[in-house]
Amino acid sequence: MDKRHLIVPKRCAIYTRKSTNKKLDHEINSLVMQREISSSYVHSQQYKGWAELQESYDDGGHSGSGLERPALARLMHDIEAGQIDIVVVYKIDRLTRSLLDFVRLIEIFDRRQVALVSVSQAFDTSDSMGRMILNILLTFSQFERELIAERVRDSIRTRKRHGKVHGGLPPFGYISSSNGLQVDLAEAEMVRFIFAEFLRTKRYTSVMTAVREAGFCSSIKTSKSGRERGGKPISPGTVYGILQNPIYVGEIRGHDRNYEGEHEAIISSETWSAAQGVSAERKNCSPGSKETDHFLAGLLWDDLGRHMLLDLNWHRGKTYAAYASSNAMWSQREFRRAYRANADDLDRLVIASVSQFLSDRSALRKALKTLGVFGPGLESLAEKGSFAAKRIESTPSRDRKELFTSIIDRVEVGEDELSITFRALELRRFLEWTGSSPFFGRPADWPCSDAKYEHVVAVRAIAAERWPSLHISPSDPALSAKPNKKLVSLIKSARKAQSLVEEHREWSIEELAKKKGCRPTHFARLIRVNYLAPDIVTAILDGRQPATLTRDLILRSNVPTDWALQRKLFGFAAPERAIEPRDLFGRGMWPNGPGSVRT
Repeated sequence: MDKRHLIVPKRCAIYTRKSTNKKLDHEINSLVMQREISSSYVHSQQYKGWAELQESYDDGGHSGSGLERPALARLMHDIEAGQIDIVVVYKIDRLTRSLLDFVRLIEIFDRRQVALVSVSQAFDTSDSMGRMILNILLTFSQFERELIAERVRDSIRTRKRHGKVHGGLPPFGYISSSNGLQVDLAEAEMVRFIFAEFLRTKRYTSVMTAVREAGFCSSIKTSKSGRERGGKPISPGTVYGILQNPIYVGEIRGHDRNYEGEHEAIISSETWSAAQGVSAERKNCSPGSKETDHFLAGLLWDDLGRHMLLDLNWHRGKTYAAYASSNAMWSQREFRRAYRANADDLDRLVIASVSQFLSDRSALRKALKTLGVFGPGLESLAEKGSFAAKRIESTPSRDRKELFTSIIDRVEVGEDELSITFRALELRRFLEWTGSSPFFGRPADWPCSDAKYEHVVAVRAIAAERWPSLHISPSDPALSAKPNKKLVSLIKSARKAQSLVEEHREWSIEELAKKKGCRPTHFARLIRVNYLAPDIVTAILDGRQPATLTRDLILRSNVPTDWALQRKLFGFAAPERAIEPRDLFGRGMWPNGPGSVRT
């Protein structure tokens, strides 16, 4: 058979998208229509070897203005894996409405030799004419989206100029009616209480505490669809929003000024002016968070899943920067304490941890293997780790934000550890980077590869309160048992060995061991006994250690420096969390466990 007449199979993936969730639960909807028409077109091209893939790439309820869509992410991942030859869409705007995003997608398609076909617009990107028509159509799609956005903005501004609230749920203190906003008497009293407390205490936190202690809850309201909302305790975010919203003085906040509203005011203009004067006095001074060199904002989370943001405070002309946990709704309901970490210290810690990771050939090789790098290529990249570590340390502060946002996906801070998750794709590019110009990531490539590597560092970067946290407590005679003499003797012997090192710095380890009356290897193990966690040491002194713990077990283990690992290795229970939820009144811990009520 003549090989020139063989038809090369083309694997076709059909992508569909709908901007809203409306009617998605119907049996026949826009996604079904797009798929059926595209599928029919693919079947009509069977003579070219086209074959439809069974995998569905359907994005329902996702806008075309961005690329953060789950089905599109799966599509790009399969394209990068070489499983797709042609992408079929009903119309080009189903793929994207942004010209910039389209250029990024086409760049990836070209690299993987994947064609893009639009059924209703009758073109594909396999020839230059198709590319030209595609660019023209996409330009008009983006123009249409911008026109719609302008019409919506103009409509909102016009309604505000006439003193009307434009759509959405009514603000706290009001209810919606056919005649506009009407005052909710119960909530209006709460609004007046909040403003009065703010003028009295001049502190946001004091107002929030007063509201919590008063037990204020929002009233239950019913939406047009019949759904009920409200009836929950007022959150700190709601309190702050009330103090900043001019609607309570009878005004509507506009783009550049406030307009007189048609609704009834809840507070007087004198009260509003006085509150805004207090608020102005408490506003932050320069520099703002974006004017600093702290680069972790946007990458940082705590181990409870709360985003950690940069918090700036000023005292006597000096700026104090810290990363603090955000006020997530679930965190407010459970009154969880916020994590705080000194921003300068945490920045230095992350830089040092990343540099150490790049210098550690073993850890770096494990990370590169997650990207599928093996053989000579793996060893070549691993050799560049030490040079990359030096570039990390020498990166100017103005370029750190771009660099770390590119190679790091997420940094999580826990009580006793720091977790850094690297993007394996960008990590490889950084190792190959020459350093001749600033390093820039390629966000368009991130949806194509989800390979990541988590590097964990055993370190305490946060504290429970503004004083250090240490897991030791006074000895309780009722609980203490007779101490094990051999274990206590081991602790004392280790401290004497450490004293010898400190007193005779000019001696070699052989001379120190001879003075102690043991071999150098035994002397080294004695020194490591001093690394035991304080709670383990105090338990041994009190005789509360596990029965399985012996002197030989401690010495043979060559005591690891990780306290959490020590507890697991020697059979000790993990200590209680240092950071516990606040009680309902914010004055301490829950008296009878989380959720209990103080009597």
